[in-house]
Amino acid sequence: MEGAVAPTAPSSLLRPGKMFVNPLFDYLLIGGIVSWIAGGIIYGAGVRYNEADLFWVLLVSNWAHFAASTVRLYTKPDAVRTWPFLTLAFPVVTIAVVSAVVALGEPAGRYFFALYFLWSPFHYSAQAYGLSVMYAYRSGTTLAPMDRTLIRWTCLLPFFWTLLQPQGGLGLVLPAGFFAGFPLRAALSQTLTVLSLAVPIVAFLWLRRQRGITLPAISLVVIFSNAIWWTAFNWFDAFIWATVFHGLQYLAIVLVFHIKDQERLGVSAHGWLYHAACFYGTCLVLGFVLFQNWPQLYWLAGYDIGRATLLVVAVINIHHFIVDAFIWKLRRDPNYKNVVDVPASVVAV
Repeated sequence: MEGAVAPTAPSSLLRPGKMFVNPLFDYLLIGGIVSWIAGGIIYGAGVRYNEADLFWVLLVSNWAHFAASTVRLYTKPDAVRTWPFLTLAFPVVTIAVVSAVVALGEPAGRYFFALYFLWSPFHYSAQAYGLSVMYAYRSGTTLAPMDRTLIRWTCLLPFFWTLLQPQGGLGLVLPAGFFAGFPLRAALSQTLTVLSLAVPIVAFLWLRRQRGITLPAISLVVIFSNAIWWTAFNWFDAFIWATVFHGLQYLAIVLVFHIKDQERLGVSAHGWLYHAACFYGTCLVLGFVLFQNWPQLYWLAGYDIGRATLLVVAVINIHHFIVDAFIWKLRRDPNYKNVVDVPASVVAV
């Protein structure tokens, strides 16, 4: 996400930043602090989730968040005119690709699922980068290309950690025993864990000392949250943790942007609660249909339901990653007006 507003001279080591809603909402949901609290409670109480609990948690957070990118795409003003292929042809391509992979069998399915497993942590790191930079712009901070590059590589450290995990995407495509024959894997993995948590602080201090830039504290919190989601757990728990709280983070920011767009259009007399409820309700229904009903169509066609479900999950993720690359751009996009709060009267002019 790129753009800039007038620079603000740093006045203190930490500043909270300009919120989209209020400090409680922004820090808990978009910053991800709710995951720190939940983690402490679950760890302290020794709580373990079961399959039924996981279903509801995934529905209200993760499944709804994947649907949210599609709902956001089609509710953006002039979406079809702006992205004709993305809105009209890409859904057909997506269905055709996953149907072909389901029909082809192995090893096509394994490689396709590996792509999803590899891309997911990269996407989550990219979201951490986008949000941290977005809050910097919103708080009046100017970032040069080298500043954004430093923040981007800092955010990518947890992704590099995932590449060293045998249960990750590379484990599905590399020869059996590759990781067992890689004696430095454990040491490198531990090093990346430390770097994922330490480098954000170092980068924050370096930007202030060498560049005169004070990032808002919430930018640092966003980066920390993504690092904690991945590196503080074993692979399976890390994937679930990142999946759930990334989903909540995404839903929070997409609702903010959707409501701002609706208010800017000025075509509805309804308030923010109405727009939020309609958007999220649509996401819940679409998420259930995509993750529950879509795989059942392949089962009715005679294919294995377990394998079809995994491949549908993979293609929903990949579709989401690609759509996000378009709908969250800031430069020359109405999204930037939402970030810096350009009033509707100015936009109209």
